[in-house]
Amino acid sequence: MKRALLKKAFYAVAATLPLLPALERAVGAASLDLDPLVVTASRYAQPVSVVPAYVSVVSSSTLKATPAQTMDDALRALPGVQISLGSSRVVNPALQTVSMLGVGGTGRALVLLDGLPFTDAFTAFVPWSKIHPQVVERVEVLRGGNSNLYGSKAMSGIINVISRFPKERAVDVDASYGSRNTQHLNVYASEPVLGRFGLSVDANRYTTNGYQWLRATDRGPVDHNATAKNWAANVTAASLKGGAGGPLWFLRGSAFRDNRNHGLDQFFDSRDEMDLAAGARLPLGAAGEVRGNAFVGKHVLDSTNANTNATRTTQSIAVHNLLPSLDSGAGLQWSNSYETLGSSVVVGVDLRNTSARNEQAEYSTTGVYQRSVSSGATQTNIGVFGQWSFTPLPGLTVAPSGRVDYWQNHHAYQDEMNGTGHKALPYKSYAFFSPRLALRYQALEPLSLRGSVYRAFMTPTLQNLYRGARPQNQIQYPNPDLSPEILRIGGDFGWDLAMGPATLRATGFWNEISNSIGSVTLQTVPTRTTRVENVSSIQTRGATFEIPWKVSQPLSFTPSYTVFRSIITDNISSPQTVGSGKTQHHAAFTLVYDDPRIVTASLRGRYMSARWGDDLQTRYLDEHFVMDFSASRWVNKYLEVYGVLENMLNRQYSSTYLGSLPLLGEPFYAALGLRLHYR
Repeated sequence: MKRALLKKAFYAVAATLPLLPALERAVGAASLDLDPLVVTASRYAQPVSVVPAYVSVVSSSTLKATPAQTMDDALRALPGVQISLGSSRVVNPALQTVSMLGVGGTGRALVLLDGLPFTDAFTAFVPWSKIHPQVVERVEVLRGGNSNLYGSKAMSGIINVISRFPKERAVDVDASYGSRNTQHLNVYASEPVLGRFGLSVDANRYTTNGYQWLRATDRGPVDHNATAKNWAANVTAASLKGGAGGPLWFLRGSAFRDNRNHGLDQFFDSRDEMDLAAGARLPLGAAGEVRGNAFVGKHVLDSTNANTNATRTTQSIAVHNLLPSLDSGAGLQWSNSYETLGSSVVVGVDLRNTSARNEQAEYSTTGVYQRSVSSGATQTNIGVFGQWSFTPLPGLTVAPSGRVDYWQNHHAYQDEMNGTGHKALPYKSYAFFSPRLALRYQALEPLSLRGSVYRAFMTPTLQNLYRGARPQNQIQYPNPDLSPEILRIGGDFGWDLAMGPATLRATGFWNEISNSIGSVTLQTVPTRTTRVENVSSIQTRGATFEIPWKVSQPLSFTPSYTVFRSIITDNISSPQTVGSGKTQHHAAFTLVYDDPRIVTASLRGRYMSARWGDDLQTRYLDEHFVMDFSASRWVNKYLEVYGVLENMLNRQYSSTYLGSLPLLGEPFYAALGLRLHYR
């Protein structure tokens, strides 16, 4: 029955196409006024209306009106995008992940900041707390396999956060106070210098007393609120020239510190990060444009995990990790557009190198020191890519592209005190070709059809290869023999129809993945023990629907719906799960009233169906519906006041599992704040 429903949803995308011309004539088509430029889809600036890909843009004004105070919470209603349910306000950073189009799991979607990697290289988690929505110009969301231009980690899609670069004299302050003593302050200031470049400083501070993330029936005397405190600072210099394609050059230095307690005295971590990034582009007139960038980051993670007894009346230290890493990379590309020929081309190369070591002290279930292990490795990836976009017929754009990646793990080792001593681990290397063919056809003035077919891949992280993890009362072993996940074939097909004040968007998609990386349960007693393995093949099919509708000048309404089903087609560790799967339904709506003379108010609803929470398919994550609300009003031209309600109905639901226990999503949250703007 569920498969039949899924097929109906999937084929509804194509089945409705014959109705569109009549529908267009009945309503009266009109193009949307805005056609923003995007750089992510082709790695050079293009109007979003001509891009042969499933791409959308979230503007700074949309972010501001969204009833959320963090970047991950602001993006939760996007169709086809699955962001881990635990808010970055409190949840363990290792649980902050992104995937798209039903291709779930850590690291299967790539997050960029101004075109440079933002996803953590060691663990593949997304450090959302480093970005405040106030300093974001727009967010570009590209769905589907995009290893053809971006390599590993772009297996299911890309989120590219575009920063607000300094262009004018400005001071913006955003300060709020909310439930559970949650305090948030962001200050941004920019100034042009000598009429040639701009300087900006952005500082962000956040602290919260958090909440109890275990259900009342699962808690014990040792449990208390999970808390968080962090700060971030960025200093940016950028050219004032460049226009819509971005500044001609920029240089940014960043610092970040994050401290979190995860609900137990012996369960906490801290992160210290320093990053430097630079980018430049050189227009060559008729010869096109050259872009280059480089980055380097030094990150240190200091974490302690705990064990508890069955009744959670006692706790003891389980493991302590000190993990320094160095991440660096660079890229260079050339692009050109030949308007008379109706074509464009981009070719380039990029390199990323990550080295890390892990100093780990392990303890018994009663907190007695057992051994120390030092391990480390370096992961290097180099990729060469290219894309040619051309128009063989009026209105038809064809864009073949491809990328060759060479990936290597090297200088891996493990030193164990009081044990086996030094052990050098073998080098591992792989090469992979990621092709993609994309098309877009302007069938009618308001109607465009788009589709693509592709291959993609994801390399295992250094965390999965060499470190492992020890969440509460659980052991997860790494696996140095892991191979890359392979998206053997995937594709999408959809249409965009502009109908007066509304745009109808529908997309069907499918993906077939082999060598899927996941946790295999080795034993459940006395301690749940897992190991990371290439365990299964997965087939995912589904569809997304979205209708951005400008109801009137101040009022807009955007409903969306995503349905997909992931079926296990092969599983060497749990053959009983072959053929099983669970249809997932994600639905959302956003209603915005925006009249600066009166009020800007936004109401958002988000629904998610139940889904599996472990590899044995014995644990569920709850079905839930959450509503959020925000309102703001200008007091004068400098001062704006606002309020936010998140999970306003105070729904209780499980967001993930930590060890054997489900963790709750954030309960009801309310905040009042003010924004100061000076120009």
